[in-house]
This record gives sequence, structure tokens and C-alpha cells, in this order.
Amino acid sequence: MNKRSRTGIAPLALALAVVLGGCSQVGDTAGAERPAPEPVVAEAAGVFADPAKNSPDTLALAATAQDWAVPIEVIDCQTPGCEGARTPGVYTPLAPSDLTEKWSICAVLPHVKDPYWVGQNAAMVSEAQRMGVALQTYEAGGYTEISNQLDQLSNCAAGGADAIIAGAVSNEALNTRIEEIAAQGIPVIDAINGVTSESVAGRALFDYCTLGGNLGRHLKETGKKVRAVWFPGPAGVGSLEQLMSCFKKESAGGDVEMLGVQYGDTGKDAQLNLIENALGAYPEMNYIIGSATTVDAAVGPLAERGLADKINTASYYFTPEVHSLLSSGKATCSSAGNDLVLSRIAVDMALRVLENKPFVGGSYVGTTANVICGRAAGKDYDNLDSLVKELNLPPEGYRPVFTVEAK
Repeated sequence: MNKRSRTGIAPLALALAVVLGGCSQVGDTAGAERPAPEPVVAEAAGVFADPAKNSPDTLALAATAQDWAVPIEVIDCQTPGCEGARTPGVYTPLAPSDLTEKWSICAVLPHVKDPYWVGQNAAMVSEAQRMGVALQTYEAGGYTEISNQLDQLSNCAAGGADAIIAGAVSNEALNTRIEEIAAQGIPVIDAINGVTSESVAGRALFDYCTLGGNLGRHLKETGKKVRAVWFPGPAGVGSLEQLMSCFKKESAGGDVEMLGVQYGDTGKDAQLNLIENALGAYPEMNYIIGSATTVDAAVGPLAERGLADKINTASYYFTPEVHSLLSSGKATCSSAGNDLVLSRIAVDMALRVLENKPFVGGSYVGTTANVICGRAAGKDYDNLDSLVKELNLPPEGYRPVFTVEAK
């Protein structure tokens, strides 16, 4: 009898729970059911669900502790892209003593070419080491490499993984393969980017709605005139559309207008071309909002045209480059998703499924977010010192690790 059959995981992956509201998780067609989620708590290990009650030092200490704890939002959604209710809470993981097996987890990531995904790799590796489980990681090589990631998912299953964590290169292109793997009794955890398949066992996702909404709310609350052009990334990505939709919703009622959207690859050369085009097409633009690469690419053309003091820039996620630009005054603000812990949560979710233990709050978890601004935003909004680096930036000098042995 192999480890998967001992866990009692049924041949089809479990449907996502309706979180809170008294509803338990829906079982699969074979009749197996997940235990109802543990209720989310308002405080644990000195960390509060209410972000206003947490100091940066408290969060940094809690996030790096052996028995770590972080604020989260339990999201009442079946699939990524919906705008369900968000219930704040504090996430605490299983302890190594909770495990009955030395489980083997396999993870697929889009790439490790930038600090964001290097940081996610670091978090995933750290959690596997803490729990003493095996972890094999593959990286596809980029968002165009769908066939590579499909093959890597198959390799994970064929290699005997007890559970798979999918950091997807596409919202939809992996669905059939995920469903095939789930039908084999191998749970799949949807991590960071989001897939639309409902055959995943749980989701620990970058919350585009919270990030976009917080940024929109911040710009509205400044009371300043904002005429923004968005540079979200590739067209047709549901999560990026949600990002802008939530920005628009939360900025409504303020003097904030979205002039247009410039879609394109998030490589620096592509973003530079889009920025150059937008500077000509939208002379009234005073805010560029986009990826971390966008704000980096904007530095040159804004300086060359004498517009650095007239056009602000903001990123919807945080990287070391964004931190440097905010410090130097070459970027204005950025959403900070506090989301490096998502990979730790994904590992914990996988282990909870394998051990048939309840999720924390529900099967769809995101992280709380805030807006971090540098000196270019003015002294009233400069809060760069409040950034919790441990939740937003990879460890200094860290290099990706692809194999962790079970202890």
C-alpha cells in the first residue's frame, strides 16, 4: 500500500470549500470528504488579523519564527478572478510532529529569472526543510513555456509525488493535466498565479484584487488628480483584468481616471516600447501603473523628456528593484503583497490534504497588502521604512534550490 492510498484521498481532487458561513467542504464523487476548515482566529503568536494592529517588527519576527504566523485573508471564491468576500485572520501552520509520513512534494514554477520567483522558491524550500519533507522543484523557463510546464506536471506525477504545487504559467492551459493528475489521487495546490480548474485541492494565491484595490484606494485618498495609464502585462489574463477592475472600483469617487491600458510582455524592452508609445498617445498622463519592470523601464524615458517630476510611477508588486527605485526617488509607490509566505502556505496546504487535516479558514487563502511609497510621494506618504522585507523580498544572496531531501 503506497502513501497516497493510506491518506484516504479519493480519486478526484476535492472541490473548494465555501469558506465560513457554516458550509463544509464538498466531497468528491467517490464520497470522501475533507474535514471542515478551522475557524480563522483574530490573533495568534502576537500577530493580529487587523493589519493596523501589527508593527513591521512584529510581523518580521513572526514570519521568520520556527512556528511562524502571518495575517491572511480567506477568500470566498470557487475560482481565481472572482471578487468574493474576504475574511481576515491569522495563519499558523502544522508542526513537524503533526506528520505521520515523510511526504514527497513536487512543485512547478513559471521561472526563477527574477527576484519575485526566487523569493517564492526560498519560502517553499524553507517550509519543506522545516517540516522535514522532500521537495522537487521544476521551473518552466518563462510564461511562454506552457508545454514545458505540462511535461513537468506529468514528471511530478510519474516521479511518485504525493502532492503537487502548481505555480502556473497559464490560468487555463494546465487545467486538463491538473484534472488528470487529480484523478490519480494526487492533490494539486494552486499557488501564486491561479488556475481556473476546480480540481485543485486548495489555493494560496497572489490576490490581485486586494493589491489593485489598495492602490486605487490610496490614490483616491491622496485627493490628488490622477490620470493613469495601466501597463499590466499580457492581454487576456483574467487575474490582471481583475487587478485593474478592483483598482477602478476602489478609486471610484476620487479624482482618479484610467486613460488607457497598454498590454504587452513584461520584459524590459517590451515595456520600454509601450511607455514610449503611451507618452505620445496620452499627453495628459501623470501616472504610470504597471509591473515592477514597467517602473524600472520608465526611469530612462521620463528623465530624457524632463518628465520625472511630472509623471509618477507605481508597481502592483514588490521587488528589490522597486525598493531601490523608491529609495532613490525614481519610483513613487508600490503595492506590497506581503506574499512570499504564500509558498509556505502552499506547502502547508499540501500537507494538510495528505494528513487529512483541516485547512485554516478555508481552501482559498490570500495575503493582506498595503501600499508602500518612497520620498517621491512626498513626506506625508513616505512610509518605505514600514516595509516588511521578510514578507516581500527574497533573502539577500539566495540562489534557487531545486531539491530538498526528506529528513
